[in-house]
Amino acid sequence: MTAKNQPGTTGKTTRPMLAGRQADSARRRQRVITALDRAAANGQEISVSGIARAALLTELCLEFQQFSG
Repeated sequence: MTAKNQPGTTGKTTRPMLAGRQADSARRRQRVITALDRAAANGQEISVSGIARAALLTELCLEFQQFSG
């Protein structure tokens, strides 16, 4: 068995996928941080569901803007 087939190693074909997943995670994390900051600044109650809803709404708005030109 070669090193590229060992568990825990990444090859040429998996590196782009891994980088894409990491970038997506970073974008989602930033949306949650932004939602937390907005809720705190506006004096809103901070709850898991509320922050998740706000972060999802931000994501949907950004996607809409991307596709609507």
